[in-house]
Amino acid sequence: MAAPRAPGVTASVEGSDGSLLPHALSFAGQGDLLWLHVAADALTALAYFMIPMTLVYFLRRRQGTLSFGWAISLFAAFILLCGTSYVLGIITLWSPIYWAQGWLKLLTALVSIATAAAILPLVPRLLAMRSPEELAAANQQLAQANARLEETNHQLQLEMAGREVAERELRRSLADLNRAVAELEQFAYIASHDLQAPLRNIAGFVQLLERRYRERLEGDGLEFLDFIGQGVRQMKALIEDLLALSRVGRGAESRLEPRPLAATLEEALKPLSGQIASSGAEIVHGELPVVLAEHRLLGQLFQNLIGNALKFQGQGARPRIEIRCSAEGERWHVVIADNGIGIPPAQLEAVFAIFRRLHPQDEYEGSGIGLAICRKIAVHHGGELFATSDGEGRGSQFHLLLPQQPRLRESRPGAPDPGVGA
Repeated sequence: MAAPRAPGVTASVEGSDGSLLPHALSFAGQGDLLWLHVAADALTALAYFMIPMTLVYFLRRRQGTLSFGWAISLFAAFILLCGTSYVLGIITLWSPIYWAQGWLKLLTALVSIATAAAILPLVPRLLAMRSPEELAAANQQLAQANARLEETNHQLQLEMAGREVAERELRRSLADLNRAVAELEQFAYIASHDLQAPLRNIAGFVQLLERRYRERLEGDGLEFLDFIGQGVRQMKALIEDLLALSRVGRGAESRLEPRPLAATLEEALKPLSGQIASSGAEIVHGELPVVLAEHRLLGQLFQNLIGNALKFQGQGARPRIEIRCSAEGERWHVVIADNGIGIPPAQLEAVFAIFRRLHPQDEYEGSGIGLAICRKIAVHHGGELFATSDGEGRGSQFHLLLPQQPRLRESRPGAPDPGVGA
């Protein structure tokens, strides 16, 4: 038995033969009301279609930058279905497609429930998002930080430009200095080399005077002759030291070879044997390694330093000199220590200056070039030479730092052969 219908339903929805009737029949004689519903549904559908189109456009432009774009896609589908429902509502005014409208409403309901279920878990995350005011403040801070960064970058660019100018000036100054040093060394070599011939003549005539006329000279004459001989000897020592200084690193003799340091030390001591014997000096050394170096120069360095240790002693003191060597990383650390008169702390660096003397010539003989030669030899090997001392009367220690794999400093072009006229 069929369920009872509400009064009026059959007349408006179902015809006498049981078929469904369009809604427009319910507005018979009220056309204005009919078109009011049509216009309202059409405008609503238009808005519902524009909203998902806008959302889809937004998603395409911000693709990959949104963490929950899928939720926006669900919204777009839900709203699109709602708009389609309004379009079918307009159609059913004239065409009774109620089954299609019903299925569309069911689909819209399912999508709406799915959208609601998907949005609920997002609420805490959405609440945790910054407010527009917070985002504006963060953007302002970011803009200020970016401005400071740009200012810093600008300052760095200015500093780098200034540094490049300074480096160019420094390179130019170094080049000028190297040229000046090369010219000075060339001058020192030529001057000292050319002075040897007239000095030999002077020395020869002094010896001739002594042999032929010494017996005829009395008092001041003999003293003056001794002064001349002493001056010639000092000048000869000075010229020889200048030549030695200018020869360091020159010519074809500069070559590295591995050799026991003890052998180099032994050869350096031979010319000093007379001083060692007369002073009763004690010279000791520990185990010394095989060193890669230019041993001719290294022997000269040992000879100068040990000769100074023998010379700069207190009255009646017995010299004691100790040589030791140890490996420090990639360098050899050679120490030549003595018990001599020591060096004042303020003069530890000054003693390496050329012609710099801490004592009068009549107290300790010397040209003031020996330590300058030693430092130049160390630098020629890519090493260092410096002095330490606990003060006057407490001895000195000279520290030679040599690379275990040295690279000799290149000889300057145009340097004469050190063997010429020597």
